[in-house]
Amino acid sequence: MLTSAIDRQTKSGPRGTDSALSADIRREACDHLLHHCGSLRAGESLVIVHDAATAEVAELLTRAATRTTDRVRRFEIPAFEHHGQEPPDAVADAMSRAELVAGLTSLSMAHTQARQRASQAGARYLSLADYSLELLEHPAVRTDFRARGPVARTIADCFTRGRHVRVTTRSGTDVRLEIGDRTGNCCPGYVEAPGELGSPPDIEANVSPVESASEGVVVVDGSIPCPGIGLLDAPLTLHVQGGRITRFEGEATLVEKLESIFHGIGSPNAYVLAECGVGLNPDAELTGSMLTDEGTNGTMHFGFGSNSTVGGKNDVSFHLDFVFREASLEVDGNPILENGEIVA
Repeated sequence: MLTSAIDRQTKSGPRGTDSALSADIRREACDHLLHHCGSLRAGESLVIVHDAATAEVAELLTRAATRTTDRVRRFEIPAFEHHGQEPPDAVADAMSRAELVAGLTSLSMAHTQARQRASQAGARYLSLADYSLELLEHPAVRTDFRARGPVARTIADCFTRGRHVRVTTRSGTDVRLEIGDRTGNCCPGYVEAPGELGSPPDIEANVSPVESASEGVVVVDGSIPCPGIGLLDAPLTLHVQGGRITRFEGEATLVEKLESIFHGIGSPNAYVLAECGVGLNPDAELTGSMLTDEGTNGTMHFGFGSNSTVGGKNDVSFHLDFVFREASLEVDGNPILENGEIVA
């Protein structure tokens, strides 16, 4: 069921008996997200989209926003089945008319056409997928995102200027990507200008590789941030040929689950290596949640599925990231990372 709340502000607080300290930290985090990350100004229009699992965080964010603007609309929608699923049309329309959008659904809308249309219409978009009360208390949410922006820009510019990428790890990853004339994306975790996309606590730089030209082996030893998987107990190996996953290799139950997820999408485009990203948040750590994991400093991630909204050509209603630790990254033979440390 789709519900909308306009100018909503209730007197009830978060459930449970949270300490005063926790409540203060959460209020501080919400203000940080809206003003430091979202650049929310008095009188601006804000749309918050969430599902049942993120309703408590949405309530706290709504309260914080109404201290700045009285133009707040909040939508609760049914939970998605996977990242990249499109929201209802009415919500997509509201997003396109807002000046700031907070995508607070458990599974991300960042790679949807609805988000892209909102960005093209000038909405600043905060992708806050899988947020919880506990995440609001994590230091990674309250980091100084703007101070980290130049680092993300430097790496994004390296991608923009480059043509050939090689990623290796001591655990066995060795993949070569072609990025041709693709533009690197700087995602510093805050949005300021119309149309910008930010995903705090994720700070990253990424690029969409040429969809048919990735070759090699990826050893995933960090996480697969999606329901039912999260942090990995044992490595998973992805075999990539012609730009697509051709085989999963690892613990049988995990392989079975991934094969079911990808097969269930019903499109071979789900298997395409669509994103090469570098995590840059010094306060983040691997937790099994997408935005902390993708943004953890010293990690890299490969996203498979959609990239048509971030500079690529693969259009499918699905996107799943695989995070690995201590990567070494070269662009046109020039080292950018060595064992997770920035050397660019």
